[in-house]
Amino acid sequence: MDENDARENPTAQDAMPRAKFEFFGSYSHSIDAKGRIIIPNAYRGMLGDSFTLGPTRDFNGIALYPDEVFDKILDELNAMNQRKPLVQSYTMQFYKLSYRSMQPDIQGRLLLPPKLRQRMLADAKDLEISGGYNHVRIVDMEKADAADTEFMDRKDEILEEMGNLEPDGNQ
Repeated sequence: MDENDARENPTAQDAMPRAKFEFFGSYSHSIDAKGRIIIPNAYRGMLGDSFTLGPTRDFNGIALYPDEVFDKILDELNAMNQRKPLVQSYTMQFYKLSYRSMQPDIQGRLLLPPKLRQRMLADAKDLEISGGYNHVRIVDMEKADAADTEFMDRKDEILEEMGNLEPDGNQ
């Protein structure tokens, strides 16, 4: 077997394991008068019967986390030194804005809790609901558009920097 065959037919040990949750794509939706969003059909099955709703880890939007993913985040947060005031502050905000056992209604609508909605989306009505690999990300459409523009303006610089990075092997 030559090098080309090895690339085309990787053995089981050479193959990278696929993640259980892979959310991709981007959808435009609006919040209705009651504070509900429609979860795109493409994401519903992977989210499962219930999931966790909370802030994104950078607090720039709302995330829908499959419970298994959220449990891993909790393990990571709880492994940090809980005596550090910054850790206490971050985790308290993260916990306080997270809601377990969330379920959409039969039409795929999800009520966003008012406190989370106000903190993460302010008065935004138009949203981008997009895949964030292991979670679904919900952000104000204006902020999403601004981030897209910034990326395109800096893409050459970003690609150059990424070319200099080494993979860390952690997922």
